[in-house]
Amino acid sequence: MSNESRNLATSLFKALDLLGLLSARGVDGASIGELVEDLRLPRTSILRMLDSLMHYGLVDRSAARRYRVTSKFREWRLEGEDEQVVARHKPLLRRIADEVGEMAVLGRLRGRRIRHLHWEEPDCRIRVMPPGGRSFRIDRMAMGKLVLSQRPDLIPKDSSKDTLAAIESAGRLGYAWNQGESEEGIVAWGTWLDDASPLGLMLAITWPGFRYEDEALEKAMSIVRDWKSS
Repeated sequence: MSNESRNLATSLFKALDLLGLLSARGVDGASIGELVEDLRLPRTSILRMLDSLMHYGLVDRSAARRYRVTSKFREWRLEGEDEQVVARHKPLLRRIADEVGEMAVLGRLRGRRIRHLHWEEPDCRIRVMPPGGRSFRIDRMAMGKLVLSQRPDLIPKDSSKDTLAAIESAGRLGYAWNQGESEEGIVAWGTWLDDASPLGLMLAITWPGFRYEDEALEKAMSIVRDWKSS
């Protein structure tokens, strides 16, 4: 890990993870038990962060003891941000699905998991199952490795040497692979759609392993380059 990474304020990252997760939960919020499960942090640590955020006015607690972000927090971000992001990038995903013939997925980090904002599927008989409603270990995902290259504090302690090398490579190259690590027989390639950062937007393209071809990836990369330059 670099000296710069060691100097990062990981406690601040945890608080930002908590805010991001509560924001994604909307008006229903989350219970302390749900937050412990999602963030995988000690209950006492989460309660201290929640008390601080409530004192600051960014979080409140309902009568049912569910925590949620306040209107003050929402002033810090655009309303309907995810919807605007999806609308802006949907044509890109659709073009990849049509021209490459594989599923294209839009995602970003929320809490300590990758949230899949939207995906477009190709019109073909054999498809990869959409990611909605499913959860994968973050260090086994292409987008997850990209995020972990920016958030080394989230790297699971039992990650293999090969996985650590893949995360380091993702940080240098700006793209990452999932070679059947999350699901057997599935190949995924992920890259950033904007600047590499913990809040950055990512794209992943997935293939059934038997159908992957370098030419298809080159076409997808060309489409992404065209979109970025337009």
